Amino acid sequence: MDISRLMTHAEPIEEEKLKEVPRMTKKDRTENGSYFDNTSVPKYHKDKKAPPQFVPSILASNINYQPHKLDQASWKPNSSGEFSCSSAWELIRDKRSKTRINSQTWHKHIPFKCSFLLWRALRGKLPTNKKLISFGKAPAQCYCCHRAGLDTIDHIFVSGNFARKVWSVFSDSLGISKEYTPLRNLMMRWWSSNYSIEVHKLILQATPIFICWNLWKNRGAIKYEGKQSNITRVIYSVFKDNFNLLSTTYSYISWPNSWKELVLLVEKCTNEVNVSTVYWRKPSAHMVKLNTNASALHNPGKIGGRGLLRNNQGDLLFAFSTPFGEGTNNQSEILAAIFGLTWCLQLGYTKVILEVDSELVIRWIKHLAQQPWTVKAQLQQLQDISHHFQVFKCSHTYREANFTADALSKHSHKCTTPHIYLTKQELPKEARAYFELDKLEMANFRRRRLKRIKKPP
Repeated sequence: MDISRLMTHAEPIEEEKLKEVPRMTKKDRTENGSYFDNTSVPKYHKDKKAPPQFVPSILASNINYQPHKLDQASWKPNSSGEFSCSSAWELIRDKRSKTRINSQTWHKHIPFKCSFLLWRALRGKLPTNKKLISFGKAPAQCYCCHRAGLDTIDHIFVSGNFARKVWSVFSDSLGISKEYTPLRNLMMRWWSSNYSIEVHKLILQATPIFICWNLWKNRGAIKYEGKQSNITRVIYSVFKDNFNLLSTTYSYISWPNSWKELVLLVEKCTNEVNVSTVYWRKPSAHMVKLNTNASALHNPGKIGGRGLLRNNQGDLLFAFSTPFGEGTNNQSEILAAIFGLTWCLQLGYTKVILEVDSELVIRWIKHLAQQPWTVKAQLQQLQDISHHFQVFKCSHTYREANFTADALSKHSHKCTTPHIYLTKQELPKEARAYFELDKLEMANFRRRRLKRIKKPP
């Protein structure tokens, strides 16, 4: 890799200036041998020559000082904290913002040649006769219509008599307006239409692309193969492309060989739903169970946590609802667990089962997934607390089995200080109802919408 281009961005530092930079000496260290003082601010920057514009941000920095660990640099653009060339490239590249029309032009199940044709048509990159005039060729009439018109992209795909009839057939079936509009706006009209299910969305996305593809094929057949313009052939080809698309994507469904019947079936299809029963289980004897939950109004945004501790009889030992300020969903989940475990230690409970409805947080705690640098400090604090318990276990639970903790969520965002509940009578009405159901170990139903679709009965 040639690094000369990167070096041009670095300002040359004179040797004399390097000599002027004071070096860190043993006198600058604190009593414990660290370069940090009690205020968690680098003493070198505080006592020496920190640039005035950086002083406020340095003082406001929350440094998680851990004297038993070496300092570690984290690369902020990566969640893992490790440097990568790809993340550095993302920082310096001049990237255009994504547009809906560019995103909808491509789909993994739509043939590339069809999407590429539309991409060229939207940018005026097709070899129509109007385009060939710039190369000195004489203008000519179009090849597709019985009533001749200029051979332009707009005429071939939208405004021509032949094109309008084709669009009309498919627009009527799907309830889309047939009013004339330029090609780009026409595509957005189709792609912005309401849909009931993913297969319906796929048809709305693919059909206008297939229409453009077959209109262009029809023009080529007339111009280069001497065939007659045939609207029935084009309509059937568009239907057949849609039929093949659905047969490939949803091969377990038998699709009808009629466009109208196919559209009716697509609109009536529904997603399969997986229903399972979940329970909140009481802990074993001599153990207590802490269920926590957390949320963020925005991600990142205002965050809060809640939770409750119960014994092996399902009785409430304590519950809490508290705000945590600003942060992310994952940070709030970890802070809620830390808050609940701290109270367990203060109340003398040393055999605890922690249940959280965030599987990712549990994987971080058990070191089954790489911990992001943004939450490493909180995770380390949680693990340090867990070492004070005689028995500590953590596991994932579904949200449907964690409704009691979830019911306290409304209160965590309304309060400004922590709220502690020591009896079930103090719990909010909704949380108290779920608490009683959990105590009886009543089943909750977990409904999960699957991508797989099913035909109507």
